[in-house]
Amino acid sequence: MRDLPGFDAFAADHVRPLARTALSLTGEPEAARALVVTALSAVAARWGTTCWSFPAQATHKALYWAYLERPRPGAAGGRGTHPSRTPGTDAAALAEALTALPPGRRALVVACFHDGHTTWQAAGLCRMDARTANTETVLAIAELRDRLPASFVAGTAPDTTAGTAPETGVGTASDTTGGTVPGTTAGTAPGSEPTRPSPSPWASPSGPAGPAPSSWGSPSEAGRAPEPAAAAPISFATPAAAAPGSFAAPAGRTPPYHAAPFSASPAIAPVSPAGGTGAGDHGDGPWEAALRRELAALSAGMPALDPVPLAAEAARAGRRHRTRRRAVVTAVSVTLGALVVVSLAFGVTSLAGRVERAVGDGTPGASGSPDVSAAIPGTLRAPLPAPVRFAYQGSCTDDDWDAFAEKFANGCDQWRLVTTTGEQWRVPDVALDPGGHWNPSLLAISQDGNRVAYYGETSPDFMVLDRRRARAERSGMFPLNEDVSPQDAHLVISPRGRWMAADFGAGARAPLPRVQSLTGYRVAVLPRRMRILAVGDDGTVTGTATWDTNTIPGRLATTVLLRVRPNGRTLSSAPIDPALFESGVAVSPDGRAVAVAAERAHPGDDDHGQVVTLDSATGRVLTRREAALPPDAHVTVVCGWASEHEVIVEARQPDDEDEEEYSVHAVDVRTGASRPIALDEAGGVPDLWVPGTLH
Repeated sequence: MRDLPGFDAFAADHVRPLARTALSLTGEPEAARALVVTALSAVAARWGTTCWSFPAQATHKALYWAYLERPRPGAAGGRGTHPSRTPGTDAAALAEALTALPPGRRALVVACFHDGHTTWQAAGLCRMDARTANTETVLAIAELRDRLPASFVAGTAPDTTAGTAPETGVGTASDTTGGTVPGTTAGTAPGSEPTRPSPSPWASPSGPAGPAPSSWGSPSEAGRAPEPAAAAPISFATPAAAAPGSFAAPAGRTPPYHAAPFSASPAIAPVSPAGGTGAGDHGDGPWEAALRRELAALSAGMPALDPVPLAAEAARAGRRHRTRRRAVVTAVSVTLGALVVVSLAFGVTSLAGRVERAVGDGTPGASGSPDVSAAIPGTLRAPLPAPVRFAYQGSCTDDDWDAFAEKFANGCDQWRLVTTTGEQWRVPDVALDPGGHWNPSLLAISQDGNRVAYYGETSPDFMVLDRRRARAERSGMFPLNEDVSPQDAHLVISPRGRWMAADFGAGARAPLPRVQSLTGYRVAVLPRRMRILAVGDDGTVTGTATWDTNTIPGRLATTVLLRVRPNGRTLSSAPIDPALFESGVAVSPDGRAVAVAAERAHPGDDDHGQVVTLDSATGRVLTRREAALPPDAHVTVVCGWASEHEVIVEARQPDDEDEEEYSVHAVDVRTGASRPIALDEAGGVPDLWVPGTLH
């Protein structure tokens, strides 16, 4: 990562502790991974400045903020717990009790009793004042005491060899309370794991010389003098060396960056701000010790994450944020320069009038200009005069945060529909997807741009919006009494909006895929679990199915490309390599071809990437062409079809500042010729978007 020096090493060092905190917040491994990617991408977007200060604290704060902005199902409301929790255990009881807490209170409990923060430190993480945080923490503990059984305190301590104590980059529970975590001994890392090679340390060329740690540390932290852990009111200090339960490295290993101890003897006495009582404000009784112990056991159930693809995914999302932010700054600068030419009073009056009309009266956003610098589009209130060209999720800044509502209250992060005439409209009911993937799986647009299907945020069902009626209707794919989590759902709609289909992941307990006619609204349940890629206007579903095998040498699982009718009859089945779909996949409007992005076996430095089409019935290669893109541009993902012979691709291209620009092109699968597709209404290529009638 030339433009993000040291980020991959930093991510490798902090993925594990971040993932354990994320699992404590969400209760679900997949949601925890998505939360970690979101936090790392936020830091990657500002890596040029963050890497010189306190990246670990910034990532930790971004993790909590991302959770509080959009808590996942299972984080509140009483949805299911982690499937690996054995019923009847203290960890299972705690996981169930945590799901009943509101997101803010759950975050406070995790911050104080898992990560070891004081009340005022947790208040900063949860975006509330210290007095409110203190009150909410007391209420959360009281609710947990009421929900947990009396035997909770008598539970046995977790085995230290299993890695049950919390690993965080900013401290442990014992750091602030002085309590002892049962089952740990001095000089033993509670979260010890099999030794793996540490990434090469990174440091600024101008940074002060000193001992090189075994893992990455920011230059400002590597060269600063030790400070007292609680000298500042809002401090995310690492633990003292003498604190019981702190992270001491095994013999012969250098402590990691996030475990580097501060001085055990502070120069001045800690000062507690109003609303907090200091390090021991959570109590050191048996119940508090049991809570810390079981939170550690709960977070230890987080499966190991491969830091390499996770860091790459976060870096890509961070670059996209940074590129878009730079485009917005440029647009704002041009706008301000133009305003200087005219009278200041006239400009302010005109701008205020447009903002009032756009927000108050629901008029569409200005076309042809970046949405962030213009007024936020109004909500859809009337039939759209033109088909939907594409949709994208809006972005927010710190100025958009409503501290009282504890969310982005102005609709800046809601989905927006862009018509072929350039008008923009918000759809506030679309469930947001914090996974950070290019293709949000909870929204789909028909290729003719007349129908939009999405998972409703306020209704546990898919909604169908016909742009000619301007009213979203519940599809009825799920009965009202059936609770379905959209976490692993993937939604598609046919080219003319006659059918839609959805799958819900490969989990053993996941519902079977369903296909629904949008003319008669009848629903059919498919007989096997599969990843749905597309549905045709005749209801034929194209997808992939995977199952275990012991008969194919070198493989433990086999994947096939399927075409299935709504009644469950299989039309075709062909073996396929699932790695072909890692860079996106798009099924042609007639359902006969599947387009993917690929590389040559021995790619050259000036390659742009290939666009390959496969026969959907046999899996055979139909066409394979090098994309004729601008110099240095490279295909990163396949997004859809622009016509019968053109595939929509997203491309990445480095700029003069050693960063990356993103663009969209239509590539002819017969010749490889390409043409650019502008998304000016979104201010460039958005982070999350889906094509509609994008010609």
